[in-house]
Amino acid sequence: MVGNNITNRMSSVRDRRFFRSLIGGIRILISDKLTMIYLGFISFVLLLAVIGPLIVPYGYNERIYGPDGEILFSAAPTLAHPLGTTDSGYDVLSRIVYGARPTVVTGMVSGFMIFSIGMTIGVVSGYVGGRVGNILMRFTDLTYSIPLIPFALVVVAIFGSGFYVSIVIIGAVLWRGLARVIRSQVLQIKERPFILAAKTSGASTPYIIFKHVLPNVAPMGILFLALGTGYAIVIQAGLAFLGVTDPFVPSWGIMVRNAYESGMMSSALWWSLPPGFLISITVLSLFMLGRRLESQITQNEESMIAEAG
Repeated sequence: MVGNNITNRMSSVRDRRFFRSLIGGIRILISDKLTMIYLGFISFVLLLAVIGPLIVPYGYNERIYGPDGEILFSAAPTLAHPLGTTDSGYDVLSRIVYGARPTVVTGMVSGFMIFSIGMTIGVVSGYVGGRVGNILMRFTDLTYSIPLIPFALVVVAIFGSGFYVSIVIIGAVLWRGLARVIRSQVLQIKERPFILAAKTSGASTPYIIFKHVLPNVAPMGILFLALGTGYAIVIQAGLAFLGVTDPFVPSWGIMVRNAYESGMMSSALWWSLPPGFLISITVLSLFMLGRRLESQITQNEESMIAEAG
């Protein structure tokens, strides 16, 4: 009974320390102007994904007609159409806004898959170890031998091209880096005194993992969640460019592909550049925000440990 009370108190202290580190890290980030720019751009993209289709002036497949009744094919930017039109007569700005939602969904769903699969395999293989850990890590090594693009082509040949197929392809392969990093961290954490004390007091393995291990690897998990989300957006755009995804789902990657297939990549810059620019800035903002948050959480935890010691 005494051992359990000690373990509960230790867990409570560590949980409070992690959340205090998280809150402290967020406060520091908010006070940083450059980080606020990244956060503001990500918030802007999320807002476009949520309400964008409700406020656009034209439909995704709505052709634009000029005063003479003719379709405006590849029209240059004007006040009425700030980003011009495509070679099919569609408003580019409206398509950009529509493309935010599938792009964000791809990043969030794939990023969550990468985070959940990688964290689970990394923590279990690192803490449990033994035969279970060896099997999980050999499976992880196997995924490293799978090239993403050829794998995507094979899956599409079997199941057909589709928006959610591309998401599953990305999430099913890109968790491997997170799993290896988390496993290496867990192997170090499991030998620390507070873990040994919890084992001695009779704490169960799930209890130790959720109360002691996860709070210590959470900063790295947050970083990889941001990296995975950004990398998923880039990969999805690449798969869309190669024709592996559903061409009728309006994403920024599909827009780049359509501009390329039209042969107007250089002559219609108002059409080809904006989606590529948005993809690049979104991924950069995600990476920088995740890196800064992970760094601040780690620094706050180290300072709290030093004060406690």
